[in-house]
Amino acid sequence: MMPLRAGWLILCSLLLASPAWSQRAGGPPGRYGGEKPAICAVSGTVTEAAEGGAVPFASVALMSMRDSSIVAGQLAGDDGAFSLTELPFGRYRLQVNFMGYAPYSSDPIMLSPRTTTSYDAGSIALSPRVNALEEAVVVEEASSLEMLIDRRVFNVGNDLSAAGGTASELLVNVPSVAVDIDGNVSLRGSSQVQILIDGRPSGLTGAAQNAFLEQIPASSIDRVEVITNPSAKYDPDGMAGILNIILKKNKLQGFHGQAQATPGTGGNHNASLSLNFKNEKFSVFSSASWNHRDMFRAGETYRELTGPDSSSFTDQVRDGNQLRTSLNGRLGMEWYPSSSEVIGLNVNVNQNDRSYHNLLENDESWDTGTSYATDRLSNEGSNGQGWDVDGNYRKEFNNNPKHVLTAQIRHSRSESRSDEFISESVRGDDSGPLALDTNIQLNATIRTVAQLDFEKPLAGDGKWEWGWKSNLSIKDDRFEYLASDTAIWQEGILVPVEPVAAAFDFLYREDVHAIYSTLGRKFGVYGVQGGLRLEQVFTEALWEGDQSFENDYFSVYPSFNLSKQRNDEVSWIASYSRRVNRPRGRSVTPFIDDSDSRNIRTGNPELRPEYTNSMEIGHQWTRNRMSITTSLFWKITNDIIQRYSSIDEQGIRTSSWINQGQRQNEGLEVIAMAPLPGRGQVRLTASVYHLQNSVGDVEFANDATGWSYDLNFFANQSLGGDGQWKWQINGMYRGPSITPQGQFYGYAFMDANIQRILLDGDLTLALKLSDVFDTREWSYLSDFATLYQENRFKRESRNLFLTATWKIGKLEERRRSGGGRGGYNGGGSEGMEF
Repeated sequence: MMPLRAGWLILCSLLLASPAWSQRAGGPPGRYGGEKPAICAVSGTVTEAAEGGAVPFASVALMSMRDSSIVAGQLAGDDGAFSLTELPFGRYRLQVNFMGYAPYSSDPIMLSPRTTTSYDAGSIALSPRVNALEEAVVVEEASSLEMLIDRRVFNVGNDLSAAGGTASELLVNVPSVAVDIDGNVSLRGSSQVQILIDGRPSGLTGAAQNAFLEQIPASSIDRVEVITNPSAKYDPDGMAGILNIILKKNKLQGFHGQAQATPGTGGNHNASLSLNFKNEKFSVFSSASWNHRDMFRAGETYRELTGPDSSSFTDQVRDGNQLRTSLNGRLGMEWYPSSSEVIGLNVNVNQNDRSYHNLLENDESWDTGTSYATDRLSNEGSNGQGWDVDGNYRKEFNNNPKHVLTAQIRHSRSESRSDEFISESVRGDDSGPLALDTNIQLNATIRTVAQLDFEKPLAGDGKWEWGWKSNLSIKDDRFEYLASDTAIWQEGILVPVEPVAAAFDFLYREDVHAIYSTLGRKFGVYGVQGGLRLEQVFTEALWEGDQSFENDYFSVYPSFNLSKQRNDEVSWIASYSRRVNRPRGRSVTPFIDDSDSRNIRTGNPELRPEYTNSMEIGHQWTRNRMSITTSLFWKITNDIIQRYSSIDEQGIRTSSWINQGQRQNEGLEVIAMAPLPGRGQVRLTASVYHLQNSVGDVEFANDATGWSYDLNFFANQSLGGDGQWKWQINGMYRGPSITPQGQFYGYAFMDANIQRILLDGDLTLALKLSDVFDTREWSYLSDFATLYQENRFKRESRNLFLTATWKIGKLEERRRSGGGRGGYNGGGSEGMEF
């Protein structure tokens, strides 16, 4: 630990060093070759010519008149403002660009002691760039990564994965994020990540969340915010941090939309349609999507069980198929009663159906000479539906999008039913099954969220935020199954004795009430933001009629962010936050899943929350379209919620969840982005981290210490003078890691895409081959007590997809985003661009 602590002290000292960082190499200014003093500044505001509203995130560059090189540059803020500082004396030209607008180029600007050292460009009005049909010209936008004081923003841009893919498939290309074969999302190697949609929790966890992400078309996503140390404004859930998926908003006047259809091999298809209308008084947006997945699921298990008198060796082969169909619809509207107010209403509905057939072949042999061959067949059908309604209000003060009050109330409900029928028989025996089982699950979740947020700008380009939020949720489950007091082994099958129908109900209630406040501002080249969140939580679990567990707790969650903008190319950040992982979903549900009679799974309703203290230091260097982003992070977690397995005297492995000791995680992440010739981009992400698990006094588990790493590669490029052809490849490798009861082996895969634009951009065709080398699979080792078990699982991942995208309607002038007539931003966050 001493080298790590010393490294942290060195980096903190560098970050907090004096502004001497910004002094340039060379001698004193003068005629003998020293650098000119960098004391000048250029500022202004980018607006639209028609309405005068701000044009946020426009690209601003200061060009040298001598050699046309870029001296400084940045993206305008959400209010259109920009400020280029620490500029040397010289003669320059200001260049401003934004998608859908004609580029702006200023007259020559002379910065010198005789003219001015602080030039105010005033309001720079951009005019829409239209063709002969008066339709907006959409300029190709590369994927980009922007580092703000409290988050990194990944703009989807021209990522071909957005064509015909789902949110899960797009997240694979987001730096720091990994998605396994079952759709589980992890951030920097940790699965404890909170998923937000437009700044709001989806209300789903585990498998339900994975299915929800697969219902969101990737083409509807505008950007993804990676928030590893969120401020106190955000819910503290998610030990690794937050992934905030921002959907595209209706920012264009008139009627327009998009239709998309994707047929694929193996019966895997999807389609989506979005239609939108907007004028000066109101906006209506709608979307619908259909997703059909027909996938095989296969697995192999090798198992050694050492008993007091004999040992067994078992080979298991799993062969299954899953058919899943989902429908998702969204309808929203916004009314603009005044230029500073927005009232919005959104309705989302979804429905899904799933069938799963699985054959588990068991070949078991004992060192006594006995052997068994059995087959376990399971058939499962499930369906579910859900809806949510939210209303929101936004009020801007003094026509300033940074001085705003927002209020929101949201109510959601989801229901599902699953019926599973299991039979197990001796292979080759026609006398029928020796064991039968039935598992029926009825699940319902109700959630109500109300919140109020206020933001006010302060001097020094700062802001003050405060808010209140209440989140009330109820999980109501019923389980019906066959139960038996005893069971015996017969011909290698665990046969229940006189099973009878049984049922029990499980109710889990969680109420979270929170208030928060954050305060931030700039001090020269430094930016500071601090916050505090106070939460009171009430939880109660009831099951089997007479068993209960209550856990009410009060928690404090501080956050702190520090940044230093050395110049327009170099920036530094440091951050700290306290996070929590609350036990939810399958981890607390005590229902016994015995689809594999040798490997049983269940939940633990008496789990306590786990807490993490997280610190990070980041650095970003950018020039033109090149950037290198590095992050050094450290996390320590107490009372970790960990999957835990035990084995009984009959050789039955039972897996559940417990609070298990402490985990420490430190690592380094590097993200490098560079342009390819023409219009293209290559990106490489590498993470290496050290894991240390201390389990304490827990049976069948050991302290685990080791290293792991992740690699992610992405590249795309437009071909030809008109850029109508485009290719893309992307892939990742997740390295092996040690666990308290075994080892995870890692996996790798690569996707390939090609795209063709036709009919003046109205029609786009994209061809995608997923998992080119068919290597995406999940394997791990369990080694504890008397059990040694190797597992390998795979689902269908190599498919060929053809996506056709058709643009509908006329695209007119773009309005300002954020408040006012630009519409309610729906939770898309605005980080402080220090």
